[in-house]
Amino acid sequence: ERFTSQGCAYCPPADALLGKLIQQPGIIGLACHVDYFHVTKNSLGQPFCTRRQNNYGRMLGNRPRYTPQLVVNGQKDLIGYEASKVSAAIMKARAKKAANIPMTQDARGWYSAAMPPMDLQGAPVRVWMAVYDAPHRQAMTEGNNLGKMVTYYNVVRRIDDLGPWDGSPALRSIDPHFGPGSGGFALVAQNEVTGEIVAAGKVER
Repeated sequence: ERFTSQGCAYCPPADALLGKLIQQPGIIGLACHVDYFHVTKNSLGQPFCTRRQNNYGRMLGNRPRYTPQLVVNGQKDLIGYEASKVSAAIMKARAKKAANIPMTQDARGWYSAAMPPMDLQGAPVRVWMAVYDAPHRQAMTEGNNLGKMVTYYNVVRRIDDLGPWDGSPALRSIDPHFGPGSGGFALVAQNEVTGEIVAAGKVER
């Protein structure tokens, strides 16, 4: 998960890096645009992204918030454009790979998510759905990135709380309510105390 803003001068290189990362197998990349930068035109900022970043700050040990912040598997945060450090953090996270959540679509256009059996040892885990945009280019007309044409990848437009999960195998029926420009959605099952992503899956349109 990357926390970013159109108004952040250091974020375009991190946007480009995210575009490369999401091409790799086994990686789910989300760009959550915070709303505390002053962007008045075509803003991608969302209050829920700021809240989610603040929650990570608490779970990761009262870290100060910044952009571009990349959080790997809910456990490690680092500067989002430092490619070598990001790659190393991802390699380390792969050693403790999150379980896959397979998803299939039915005739209605809804999706069935097969939650895998997991021993969560009583940990409080909650399932979240993040609906994100398809990649799109946007010209910046104000702020630190004035005049730049930036490609944005997997911009999160909505995050829904799908409730707790106790690790039991189950089928969850999901309607992502795709809108114009939607690129797909991701499901993440996340430890509410440590932030660890224990299971995840995605659907791309």
